Amino acid sequence: MEVMFKPRSIAVIGASEKPGTVGRAVIENLLNSFKGDIYPVNQKYDLVFGLKCYKSVRELPKTPDLAVVAVPARSTPELARGLCEIGVRVSIVVSAGFKEVGAEGAKLESELVSAARSCGMRILGPNCLGIYDAWSGVDTIFNPGDRQSKPGPGTIALLSQSGALGAAILDWLAESEIGMSKFVSYGNAADIKEWELVEYLVEDPQTKVIALYVEGVEDGRRFVGSLRKAIAAGKPVVVLKGGRTQSGVRAVTSHTGALTTSSDVFISAVKQAGAIVVENLSEFVGLLKVLEWSGPPRGRKVAVVTNGGGMGVLAADEVESKGMALAPLSAESIEKLKKTLPPAASPNNPIDILGDAPPERYRAAMEIALSDSEVDLVLVITLMQSPAFDPLKFIELVRDVRSQSLKPIVLVAPGGGYTIKYAKIIERELRVPCFKSPEEAVRVLKLAGEWYEKYAGGTYSKLD
Repeated sequence: MEVMFKPRSIAVIGASEKPGTVGRAVIENLLNSFKGDIYPVNQKYDLVFGLKCYKSVRELPKTPDLAVVAVPARSTPELARGLCEIGVRVSIVVSAGFKEVGAEGAKLESELVSAARSCGMRILGPNCLGIYDAWSGVDTIFNPGDRQSKPGPGTIALLSQSGALGAAILDWLAESEIGMSKFVSYGNAADIKEWELVEYLVEDPQTKVIALYVEGVEDGRRFVGSLRKAIAAGKPVVVLKGGRTQSGVRAVTSHTGALTTSSDVFISAVKQAGAIVVENLSEFVGLLKVLEWSGPPRGRKVAVVTNGGGMGVLAADEVESKGMALAPLSAESIEKLKKTLPPAASPNNPIDILGDAPPERYRAAMEIALSDSEVDLVLVITLMQSPAFDPLKFIELVRDVRSQSLKPIVLVAPGGGYTIKYAKIIERELRVPCFKSPEEAVRVLKLAGEWYEKYAGGTYSKLD
């Protein structure tokens, strides 16, 4: 695994300058980020982007640490034998056309794996995007750079059985400037399995949170065992399961050819192992934001600060219905709020700072709420339709509050175009998770808080 993520040299078989090809995109992405040696291999060319191109892997000047295979599926078993001959230890096969297309493809996949195992070479894939390591610069994703954004270095690792979905999540995380340690699209998992990748990430010092999109696993016991190891190491694991319905199971078969089991059984086993199971992509990304930026809440008592009474009521309903609680503010906090807020404002929780609240009022209410020992986290509602709310001033005034708080802060910003635009800016500048509704925010906070209560043992914190 270490060779795959931190190679000193990479051979790209099927390298090309032809627009729209996988071989071109892989070479371009590596040239943009990878600092080691790159060896293009394609019998059609002498040069690829100024690099000497070799007619076959047997002509390479030295054995590459990693090979990226982007040739038609039917050619891969023979190519694997050639890579074995020159001593390559690991290959990423991005090519499709294996067990996901039926019996003939499954036979071809078996031949590919047998050829690799004849010399002990490991294979990631096939039918995958491969890997992106934000720290080492290894990038085998074959989406063009002008269409595919990628996060900078961080502590979240993402494993995805689906390459396209994984790429979309990368885009999503990059837009929010959420850092990443490693991304792996493992596709059909013909050789290297998802549980092996999880176990590697458990030992990886650059990874603190492990996120997975999974459609099916072949060895449920080993997969669940790998999750237990991650939890024991203090690393939260977030799982999004694909194929939870009959229609979804049929789609999985034609997508990666993965074996599926009862969704209820799978989810129950994963939860018992200590993983956090989310229901949709919105929860998946929202939870990663909470874990990466502030860590999970260390209790269930929520303070709500809002410039709209109705939204405060909805937030209170959601907090209670999800098994959390509105924090009982201390008499001292209530007295401070009375002195700070206008007479018509509510100093009780939810703290209604009124529709004409400028950013200065938000800052004061947030500071008081965060300093209250009864408060575990603060949910801030910003109705940006109010002319008094200046989003850029809000960022300026709340930045210190955010940086000095050990308690999670989340933002709820309901609305259309103007709100969406500035909510993204606030989120990116303050590194505060932003949600469109109280329902979204509270659901994610509950999941994070429950994990902390059950498994963190009082030791986990992004701020440690």
